[in-house]
Amino acid sequence: MKVLLITGKLAENRVRDIAGKYGIDVYTFNVSVASFITPGKIISEFKGTRFIKNYDALIVPGTIGGNLNTVERELEIKAFRGTKDLSLLEFLLKHLESLPLSSEESADDMLREYIKEAAMEEIKNVEMPEVRERLLKKKGNFLIGTLGAGKDFPMRVVAEVVDAEKLKRKELLDRAEYYLKSGADIIDMGIREIDPEAVEEAVSVLEELDVPVAIDTMEADNIEAAIDADIDLILSFSRELIEELQGVKVASVILPIVSGKLPESAEMRVEFLEQNLTHARDSGFSRVIADPVLNHPNFNLVEALAAYRLFARKNPDEAILFGAGNVTELLDADSTGVNALLASIAGEIGAEILFTTEASDKTLGCIRELSLAGKMMFLAKKRKSAPKDIGIDLLVLKEKRIFREPLDSTVFNAILVEAEKSSSYIEDRKGYFKIFVKNMIYVAHFRGDEIDIVITGEKAGDISHTICKLGLISEPSHGLYLGRELQKAEFALRYNRSYLQD
Repeated sequence: MKVLLITGKLAENRVRDIAGKYGIDVYTFNVSVASFITPGKIISEFKGTRFIKNYDALIVPGTIGGNLNTVERELEIKAFRGTKDLSLLEFLLKHLESLPLSSEESADDMLREYIKEAAMEEIKNVEMPEVRERLLKKKGNFLIGTLGAGKDFPMRVVAEVVDAEKLKRKELLDRAEYYLKSGADIIDMGIREIDPEAVEEAVSVLEELDVPVAIDTMEADNIEAAIDADIDLILSFSRELIEELQGVKVASVILPIVSGKLPESAEMRVEFLEQNLTHARDSGFSRVIADPVLNHPNFNLVEALAAYRLFARKNPDEAILFGAGNVTELLDADSTGVNALLASIAGEIGAEILFTTEASDKTLGCIRELSLAGKMMFLAKKRKSAPKDIGIDLLVLKEKRIFREPLDSTVFNAILVEAEKSSSYIEDRKGYFKIFVKNMIYVAHFRGDEIDIVITGEKAGDISHTICKLGLISEPSHGLYLGRELQKAEFALRYNRSYLQD
């Protein structure tokens, strides 16, 4: 398919540089900004010319408005919308023959999803039975239950359900299913009290999910009950627990704790950990995983990281657990970037397992973030690159490239009116709305003191459209106010934020 790429003067040089790599012709319109090109201008420029008959399709800037069907009809040529974001143009042209371009929507969202899917497929390939079996034969890889883990797999995420013994059956299942949906690989039951019966019951509940199940406890009775219930992973063993529970045939996390003490210095911590690992193996433990213990911020965190690095250098064949949740829980900062950085550090150290939880509102989303971060590090390591431009990312409020419609001089030639704050309130004769945010947005419409209808949805635009369709607004200022509030509600829903209606 021979394609003609259309652009404006400002982007011409960059567009020609990219298009030239793939032998694609470029036509520059006599406008500064490409978004000012219209279907009418395209028709006027090319209709009746022999030039346009040399091509099978036009790719126009994704920013232009209007209906491209008129272009196709008048010029008898296919017309597709390209990208708004120029940084995506090269990927579009490289994969031009296989991409389902549209005449109605720009290619940006489709391309981003296409790149993301390609990255996720690269990760999923490791989970294919034949690949998994081959990798498990290599040194440094092992099983936790039926889950492959180790040097050649993505870092596995262990997600702790805190105080699991206090949850009812449905609460435990709901929490575990949410964790799995968020990207957890192993569900960990945090059990504080000595309660072997609760342990056995929790394991039997979680077995329904057909994923590896772990227990997080320092009580011997709980560990024995978990072993009897066929647990897949045990967190964690001090020297004393190793001596009390010998011959454990379940994957076990070993701590550098002796007589209840965790050494502060990296050197002593590594020494204690190496001794405990040796002691565990001598006591018949079949699979051990080292946890040098990640300290809280401002409480020896740097020394703990030094212990991880020192241990990994001295013991390159040992499996390592990295407790990222110890940092995110005790740091009042947005967890997205924190988890990305922690996963990057864990990846460099060579950790095979990442540990976290969502025990507070502040840490909501940590499992998803850590799971994605681990996958980013896996792809970066595989491709020998930095964890950027790999198809998946943890950019939430920030963007790699900010795109804004350029201001043209014609905007400043019009009358400019400075906005002013309104202090008046005009009552809408058709009623008023109360907005709630839970698992979705609920918009209750009141006539007088009674609710007559509730509209639900996740997107402000969809709810606004439905309200207009139902004719529930008569006052324009009310509609503008409602649009602002619905956008706030959508933001709160998407980013797990508080919402109170003004």
